[in-house]
Amino acid sequence: MTDVIATTEATLCRILADVLSVDLVRPEDGFFEVGGDSVLAVQVVARAREAGLVLSVRDLFDHQTAATLAAAIGGLPAATGASGAAAPAASPLLTFEDDEFGDFEDVEAGQQASGTDVEWETLT
Repeated sequence: MTDVIATTEATLCRILADVLSVDLVRPEDGFFEVGGDSVLAVQVVARAREAGLVLSVRDLFDHQTAATLAAAIGGLPAATGASGAAAPAASPLLTFEDDEFGDFEDVEAGQQASGTDVEWETLT
């Protein structure tokens, strides 16, 4: 294992343990098996980006252990700022396909868009 991958793996283990509020996450522990869920996945991605790692929620779903995720994403991005800190990731935390939310063109307030199965409710 290269030093970059090992460092990335150790960073991911610390982030996962912190987000999951556990003492230790081993490189081979599955994110969902140790208590992860989709909301926590977004938190993991945000914290990983703060640490200079470039990954998406999809990456975490596809590679659920720190070991496989580190191998998949590699290490810290090559681009760094003047301070030596990693450049912020330019990709969004989540991405969706155009057809996942129906057709929202020409939808007026109060109408339900075609192709949607759920009506949104605002909690106050």
